[in-house]
Order: sequence, then structure tokens, then C-alpha cells
Amino acid sequence: MEEKLICIATVKSRTEAEQMTAFLKKNDIYATVQMGIQELYTGDSVSGEKIMVSSQDRQKAQRLLQDFTPVETRASDLRKQTTKVQKAVNWILLGIIAAILIFAVIILL
Repeated sequence: MEEKLICIATVKSRTEAEQMTAFLKKNDIYATVQMGIQELYTGDSVSGEKIMVSSQDRQKAQRLLQDFTPVETRASDLRKQTTKVQKAVNWILLGIIAAILIFAVIILL
């Protein structure tokens, strides 16, 4: 008989998802992370990572995860990924690239 897996939680990064599935497996609950096409290319999904468990284990897994806090990574919070200095440098570089493109278009006309 085929076992039906259901989503019991969505987390921000693949690392957090792996921590949670490892915790559930340690407590005798089969758990996996639902893999989408985006993870094949980037490793993380912008919509979050879905923790999947057997429908029979749903309540036990949810109870266990209530008190579980995964270690957050830089990928967990997009706001933490760039500093103000990095953002400023990014805008300056974007301005330089735009100026070069505009200059090239003017020369070609």
C-alpha cells in the first residue's frame, strides 16, 4: 500500500528543513523535504521548503516540532544577506553599468 505524505510545515531554507527532518527521523518519524524544480538549480526555494510526513504521523510530528527551533542560516532571512555597504556598492555598480550601456547606445546611433 502506498503511503500518503502531507506537508506539516514550511521553513525558509534547505538547511532548516534538513535539521527538522533529521529531528523527526531521530524520533522515529519518516520525514522528507519536498523537492521542486527550483531546488535543482538554486538549492533553495523562494517559497520555502516543505516538510513532508506520513499522514499517520501528522499529529505526533506537529507536537514534536512545536518545541523545536532550527538554527537559522543566512539563507533563512533575505534581509540579512546584504549589508548597507554591499547594497550601496551594488547600486553604484548598477549605475556604472547603466551609464556604459547608455554611452554604447549613443555611440552606435
